[in-house]
Amino acid sequence: TAIYAPTHPNATVGNKTHVLEHRIVMEEKIGRYLQPEEIIHHLNEIRGDNRIENLAIMKTSNHLKLHKEKHRKERNL
Repeated sequence: TAIYAPTHPNATVGNKTHVLEHRIVMEEKIGRYLQPEEIIHHLNEIRGDNRIENLAIMKTSNHLKLHKEKHRKERNL
């Protein structure tokens, strides 16, 4: 879900007028805007579950490694 936030400095969705809900939820929790290298990971991998307890901030590179490792393990089962 995208939230209408035309003045948000990181608005990217819908002609740069919206921000993804999970990013807004995390920003409200931490009291600042997310940095460009920060991504929000859904712990239960359900992308529509934007409860704060399901969200974690990760560096983009660490997030990619996490998913790559998970897929590698799944292939080896």
